[in-house]
Amino acid sequence: MVVRYMGTKRHMADHVRDAIAQLEPDGRVVDLFSGMGSVAESLKETASVVTNDAMSFTAALSRARFTGQDRQSSSAEVVERLLPKYKARLQELEQAYASELKSEAIALDGSRTDLLSYMDKAQHVGNSATRRRAARTAAESSGFAHYELATLYFSAGYLSLRQAIELDAARAAIDSDDRLDERDWIVAAWIAGASVLVNAPGHTAQYLRPNSASAHTRIVRTWSRSLWDEFANSLDAVSQVGSESWRCQNSVYVGDALDLVSAGELRDIGTVYADPPYTKDQYSRYYHMYETLYRYDFPDSSGAGRNRSDRFTTGFSLKTAVVASFHDLCRNVARMRVPLVISYPSSGLLGDAGMSVAEIARQYFGEVETHSYEANHSTMGASTGASKKSAMENLYVCLV
Repeated sequence: MVVRYMGTKRHMADHVRDAIAQLEPDGRVVDLFSGMGSVAESLKETASVVTNDAMSFTAALSRARFTGQDRQSSSAEVVERLLPKYKARLQELEQAYASELKSEAIALDGSRTDLLSYMDKAQHVGNSATRRRAARTAAESSGFAHYELATLYFSAGYLSLRQAIELDAARAAIDSDDRLDERDWIVAAWIAGASVLVNAPGHTAQYLRPNSASAHTRIVRTWSRSLWDEFANSLDAVSQVGSESWRCQNSVYVGDALDLVSAGELRDIGTVYADPPYTKDQYSRYYHMYETLYRYDFPDSSGAGRNRSDRFTTGFSLKTAVVASFHDLCRNVARMRVPLVISYPSSGLLGDAGMSVAEIARQYFGEVETHSYEANHSTMGASTGASKKSAMENLYVCLV
């Protein structure tokens, strides 16, 4: 997995692939909630794919891996090409934040209390009017002066100040690169490099604090690593999937899954696969950092978590709307006259609302087959108890 992602269907990908293969789809397979693309990757020998996700950063990863011609540049050539402008912006930011960098170095060499105090006192757009003004200035600036977002939003929390500065300097170099055909790959590697270093429990709804000796050790160790080194490594990790001929038939969409299936714009579709959210948690909250980094749009931000004010929400995660959302999904796919395959656990929010997937699907499809598998679901980076819990994952194959 290129970026740690709690909603991944890697544990179910083979089951989904086999179910779709048995359908012998006459056209491309749509993955409506594609996330990190585990299912799309599993289909590289089965069918061409259309991926969709509500978040832009996952789409960049999908384009880098599932579309496009074979890459002409090596990872080493990309690093060499970007290095001069990276160093130039890095030097500017190091000079601008010299005193803060010194304070951070002292805190990292000090005690757990020293580091906690440094993090608590650090300014960012969520708690400082000065930083918010700086963000507005950077947003409206051109050239290198534009590249300060990670520093203003995520330093001394999700990343060290030094790592945030490196992240901004790398993005300045990336956006100056003239190889636009390689942009998705390079930006995806930039995000993947940041994800390796993020000081968080598997998501970015919150960052870790040195509240224990083990957490202190972890933060010091993580903050000592280089973003540029991780970016260089991630250029290899963000590898292309499948053959060039397979990738050239694939498409990537960004948006609400229900809007996509209701718009009537999908063409050459043989099967639709849906893996909708199954809890009351809005997933965009857990990945707001990556979304903001990708979009680099200096959004309104609030609180210690530095969350975007415009996070995407879905009816599948609302008890009052989940039933209607499943009706919309099944109704619109049935109108396409293609099979619908749905992954959904027995413990999902739909059950809490008193309904089942099969009950709704039978109102729109002539036949609904149910297959069940044991699975481990993430506990959202819980600080106590097991990080995963056992659940029964169901695969519903709905035939017109």
